[in-house]
Amino acid sequence: MAQFHIPDRNKTREMRYQMGWKLADMAAQNPDIRVVDADLRSSTGIHIFEHFHPEKLVKVGIAEQNMVAIAAGMSQEGLVPFTCTFDAFSRRCMDQIYVSVAYSDLNVKMIGAYAGLFTGKAGATHQSDKELGFLLRVPNLTVLEPSCNEEMRQVFQAAADTPGPFYLRVVRCNVAENEVFPGYEFRIGKGVTVAEYGTDAGIVCSGYMLAPAKLAAAKLAKQGIRVRVDHHPSLKPFDRELLYDLAGKVGAIVTCENHCTSGGLFSLVAEALVRRGCAVPVAPVGTDPEDFIHTGHVNDLMAHYQMTSDDIADRVKQLLK
Repeated sequence: MAQFHIPDRNKTREMRYQMGWKLADMAAQNPDIRVVDADLRSSTGIHIFEHFHPEKLVKVGIAEQNMVAIAAGMSQEGLVPFTCTFDAFSRRCMDQIYVSVAYSDLNVKMIGAYAGLFTGKAGATHQSDKELGFLLRVPNLTVLEPSCNEEMRQVFQAAADTPGPFYLRVVRCNVAENEVFPGYEFRIGKGVTVAEYGTDAGIVCSGYMLAPAKLAAAKLAKQGIRVRVDHHPSLKPFDRELLYDLAGKVGAIVTCENHCTSGGLFSLVAEALVRRGCAVPVAPVGTDPEDFIHTGHVNDLMAHYQMTSDDIADRVKQLLK
């Protein structure tokens, strides 16, 4: 077994490492949990799981289609497999996700690591901002995207405890321990109001974008614009009732996502509002669906794609003009 550095769970803020620790903890409690890795364990934090449970790790090499197919077979033998590769590489196994796992409603949990912009400098081909356009339209598949390490642990526990196929979209980078609020309890299919300054406008966000959305709301409040921030870690099923409650109270809605502005959160929100006949104006913050996203430092990419807290605040003000 290769020797990799095991980061201190009490010091690291990187979601990838906290994810490795959570998987190791769950495997210690549930003898049926396995991890199937596509040759990225030192990058994704799976090496932490391997350190404690080497006999429960299946290494398939750079073979993402085989990874998902093997996990499908393992689930039919009563095991609870978690596959893990970069979110971008889910493109390589979409047929297996759709047919081998979701069609048969198998108990496979698929981790899309390094989601969105936040891959460090792994390269533009390793970044993912289009994949939700497929994943959110796969029957039987639950799609979750946590914002912080505490929520990630709850999301992974819920996936392990709930039968059926799951896709878990997580980031590599440093995140807060708890970005939601003290005592928060994650529930599949439910969003949550995280900040409520008023009802001039609403910000709807998911995953990593909760942090800049909260900061934008605080900045707007200082300018006399009072907004509500709703966080949706459960993208599928999606909490339409929380959205409808927001739409009935605010003058405009801005969506924020670590994804392009087509096929993901903005599309979910816009479609739901049209179906309901809501006339509230909506605008997205996210990457360009017509662009192959660039590689670089997180802060540079957030600025380039106008996804910072200042950009979110500006988008709210533009809608309210």
